[in-house]
Amino acid sequence: MLRYLRQALYTLAAAGSLAGTGWLLCASPWLRYESLTVEGNSRAAVAEVRHLANLPEKQALVLLDLDAAVAGVERHPWVRSATARRSFPNEVVISVEERVPVALVQLGQLYLVDADGTIFAQAHDGDYDHPILTGLPDDLVGAQPEVARRLVSEGLAWLSAAQEKGGLAERDLSELRFDRKTGYTLYLRNGGEVLLGFADRERVARLASLKAQGLDLSTPHRVDLASQRLAVVTPL
Repeated sequence: MLRYLRQALYTLAAAGSLAGTGWLLCASPWLRYESLTVEGNSRAAVAEVRHLANLPEKQALVLLDLDAAVAGVERHPWVRSATARRSFPNEVVISVEERVPVALVQLGQLYLVDADGTIFAQAHDGDYDHPILTGLPDDLVGAQPEVARRLVSEGLAWLSAAQEKGGLAERDLSELRFDRKTGYTLYLRNGGEVLLGFADRERVARLASLKAQGLDLSTPHRVDLASQRLAVVTPL
């Protein structure tokens, strides 16, 4: 009988301890959400992140819906992904990974594009030092978003091939123009042109071969790589 009584007392004590812990976490005025810290942000302002997280102040820290907060923050155009964690007694820490622009796309206005081909924000002062993708209809993103994404991704692949296979530096690249009939044309910052057409991107390696044979691309030339068998070089 004594053993059963002792077990019952232990059970009651444990239940009381849990209840006390539950009160401490949920009802205690000392464990309420009061401040937000944002990590990893550069372009996403703290005030914007706080607004999108929409965490109610003075709510018990353990009752905050951090998944909803993360989903809200990830609606910010510059935020690629986010995570959130509680920092007791009264703080939430949100860490963000921001998008990195690699190009611009002309769609009426200039918009930023990341390496995934995602068009994510309108460009402003300080955002213009990237190659520009042109030739896409202004309404293409709204009318045919998947087509727009595919063309932008192909454009980024051409820009990457021009650097990795063609031996050009990013600072050499000014514009990549798409034409439904003739394909892609790459314009260099010095006024040179590289006609790519719809060719296999492996043909861009001919640029590196031409440079190795003495072609000086620091001066403007028109290089036609659209042909399957040869490259045609014309000084401009």
